[in-house]
Amino acid sequence: MKFHPASLALTLAFLLAVPVRADDSSGYEVDPSSLTLADIIACKLEDVPTWNGFAFWFHDNAEAKRHYGMTAVKSSNPFLSEYRLATPVAVFGRTTDRVAFSNSGLMAVFSELTPQALAKELGITPIIDAPGKYLGERSIVEAPFDGGSPAFQGTSRISLNVSTVTTHPGKVLAGCSYRIDIKD
Repeated sequence: MKFHPASLALTLAFLLAVPVRADDSSGYEVDPSSLTLADIIACKLEDVPTWNGFAFWFHDNAEAKRHYGMTAVKSSNPFLSEYRLATPVAVFGRTTDRVAFSNSGLMAVFSELTPQALAKELGITPIIDAPGKYLGERSIVEAPFDGGSPAFQGTSRISLNVSTVTTHPGKVLAGCSYRIDIKD
């Protein structure tokens, strides 16, 4: 999985805010291996720290990739880490055998549909709808975030996204973004 350096630094800072259970040696409230790809893609994680726990558990973890039946797919997009699934995942009324990690979430990679049609089905508003590029988003959760110090105050955001990227012609990416925006 590839992370943008600024996002990685912020994400590392926020891992300090992940709740810890005394009886859980992983340090995370939720066992990351218990999460389903469909739930992550469909914005069903409860909060951003749960996503962070999953993302850091998954990163460079061969066992995690085997657990989900993932094989890396070569991509010319440096901002996406793409995987083929041994068993397709069902999400948004469709199935796919491809997923892609961005710096803030997991997206299903679909063929044979338009981003406009999928966005309409999912109640997503377009931000960009131009020839060759589509980007739409619907906010799922937007709440204050308290990172434990005045420097780490902001907004926790979970949003459902539909987009296209030039590196994946004819494909539509749909999934969830989990991020924390720090106040200036």
